[in-house]
Amino acid sequence: MKILIVGAGQVGSQICRYLVREMDCEITVLDNNSDNVGLITDKLNIIGVVGEGTRGEDLKRSGIKNTNLIVAVTPSDEANVLSTFFARKLNPDIQTIARIRNTDYHEFVSEKNDGFIDIVINPEGAVADAAQRLLRSKQLFFYQNLFNGKAQVIGLNLSEKSNVLNTSLRQLSETFEGLRTFVVGYRRNNVLQLANPDDQLIEGDKVYLIAASDDLERTLEIFGVEKPPFHRVIVIGGGKIGLDFTKRVEKNFNNYQLKLIEKDKERAEAIAGELTRAIVLQGDGMEEDLLNEAGIHTANTIISFTENDKSNLLMLYKAKELNPNITTIGLIKDYGLSKLGESMGIDIVLNPQTTTVSSIIPNVKPSSFKQVQMIGEDEGEVCEVLIERNHEIESKQLGEIKIPVKFGAILRDGEPISFNTQTRIQVGDQVALFMLSKDSRKVTKYFSIDAY
Repeated sequence: MKILIVGAGQVGSQICRYLVREMDCEITVLDNNSDNVGLITDKLNIIGVVGEGTRGEDLKRSGIKNTNLIVAVTPSDEANVLSTFFARKLNPDIQTIARIRNTDYHEFVSEKNDGFIDIVINPEGAVADAAQRLLRSKQLFFYQNLFNGKAQVIGLNLSEKSNVLNTSLRQLSETFEGLRTFVVGYRRNNVLQLANPDDQLIEGDKVYLIAASDDLERTLEIFGVEKPPFHRVIVIGGGKIGLDFTKRVEKNFNNYQLKLIEKDKERAEAIAGELTRAIVLQGDGMEEDLLNEAGIHTANTIISFTENDKSNLLMLYKAKELNPNITTIGLIKDYGLSKLGESMGIDIVLNPQTTTVSSIIPNVKPSSFKQVQMIGEDEGEVCEVLIERNHEIESKQLGEIKIPVKFGAILRDGEPISFNTQTRIQVGDQVALFMLSKDSRKVTKYFSIDAY
């Protein structure tokens, strides 16, 4: 398989790293910045071409006529669209993926692209969606639907009020028999690891678990996840993501009080007309008087969605000083600044680059992999896999499968089922898997019937 990545920035680089680690394929990266191309080709030993994805000659130099897949992830939506357009003209059989961040442009292209873009990825919309799910509790730091909402994978911080502390996972399974919830991994001392039956969870662990939707509320109760009786949310930044997020919260959470701070006066007036319940305040999110007016001392959550990573970090740090109990969530696009955010006490960092990579990966995995969600900074994965005929796993008991992976859910005949080590996998089952990135290649081969 030959893959062309247009754009050697952070997203393009992460995609290339993943492909080199996971797949036996020929990778070419095309970018107009020679330094970016040199950096990524030196590190990964892949083919690099300096040029524009919007120029036919540069695409030809990149081998477009013999390429199976083009992924356009430059900072420019227009360049990504044109790159896929010209790629399809030069190679009608190529599969095309384009990242489009502008929500309005995304909707227009989705309707009018005339088939030259096979998959359109809008990371900003996905970030807004992920952020509104995390409002359920300050202990949640990760929340993703699986199987079209039939199950969820969530990440939560274990507090001293949890009922599962210092108890082996094996004993928990026996105590809550029938609960379709499985702890699949946890982070301790900043190291992500698979969960084993004899492991005990302790206060401060960051736990990943997969639960059937019908059992989620009971699961959160058992794990000591508290919900605020009344939720007050402050949003900083009324751009595309901030406005999208606020609209989603207005629609999905009737009892939430919303305040949105926007620096630009004209923009503040415009978005005030689009919102139904949120109060829009015009001003700088760093100003203490304005934060006081927004109710910073009684707010449960503050989220900063401005375009400037450093501004987001500083405003959230300021908010934490004024209200140490508030949950802080920040949009941070630079991977390096994500670690800085953690050291500054920012509770949750949302990275649209990770969302983009997660959206692209299923298209380069074997066909049995239907969804892939990255965990952390390329530390782990949660995958949905369809068990097809001739899978090596077919008819095996789960206890017989000796590979480094955790089963978090099994969907049979469209519904999550309870399972244990004696459960046999059947053709047509859909399974949710949790694995560490270092084991992903081995796990992918095991669950694939494709040539890989």
